[in-house]
Amino acid sequence: THRRMFDRSKPKTQAGPTPFHRSESFVPQGRRWKSHWLIYDNNGSFNGWFDWLPLWMRVGYWSPFVVVSLAFFYTALIKYKPSLEFQPSAIAKYGEETPYLMWMPKETMLDLAIFLWGVVVIIHAKVTLHSIAAFPISFTGWSWILLTLRAFFEFGSWLSISLGMKSLSTTLAVMGSSIRLAVITNACVVFTIWNFLLLPIITFVSMPRGERRQRFLKFNFGFFMTNIHLLNFPLAVVNILCGNRIREFSSSDLWVSYAVVMCYSIVYFGIMDRLGLHFYPIFCPRSNFCVLSIVGVLGLYYWLFLKWNELIATRVN
Repeated sequence: THRRMFDRSKPKTQAGPTPFHRSESFVPQGRRWKSHWLIYDNNGSFNGWFDWLPLWMRVGYWSPFVVVSLAFFYTALIKYKPSLEFQPSAIAKYGEETPYLMWMPKETMLDLAIFLWGVVVIIHAKVTLHSIAAFPISFTGWSWILLTLRAFFEFGSWLSISLGMKSLSTTLAVMGSSIRLAVITNACVVFTIWNFLLLPIITFVSMPRGERRQRFLKFNFGFFMTNIHLLNFPLAVVNILCGNRIREFSSSDLWVSYAVVMCYSIVYFGIMDRLGLHFYPIFCPRSNFCVLSIVGVLGLYYWLFLKWNELIATRVN
């Protein structure tokens, strides 16, 4: 009788109603809430793209250590927010720089080139892949968008002051300056983690030999992926770590960088996990090891913050 009572419903997915209620892990699905964590009945694999991941990494309850770690990070970031101040680097030396091409200083010309190239890559993705949906949902996409926006803001700042629009120029310069650390650090993290960690794991561990692996490698080293995973870092270096407009980073820059990480983590854990999109398996919230990944990334951001300043100090002095 009891067995029949517990077997009244047979769920199509093994995802629980929410990843936070560990106490209900062993309560039969038929007696749980009717709302489910997964948005689609896909066993945590959107379009079957992530069937190669073990089922426990795609469905089920989150590790409580991950939940506590994320809550601590979000709370600390909000509580210890500094007074944000950013130097308008793009126009700080306006009038002192030597024109290089079309009355533009070299740094401004490079900003324009980076902005236009960033747009070209996005358009190429739309034309060849028929979608740019990956940009707002992947950290790599966020990195590329910020890279393009930084160049646009700082070019727009120089153009605005050239046209006599000082207020707009200052606003754009501050906006561009505020994301400088986020741009260079995100690009470095994407470049390093993808090429030296995720790519080898996906290629040689998760991806079976044969035609599927060959197709993946061909796609990875195509025009689009080469830009967003390889060229993103050297492009980010321009006018941030080299050039006449570089400046040292402050606690305000570090806070903005961590704020970008926080915003993306909310998207990744709160939306993409529910859709069944698991781009970064090392950040699986169902594994206790995810805590190490979170702490590692936050520590890496701080370490890079210090190293960028050391490098910039040698160039400025």
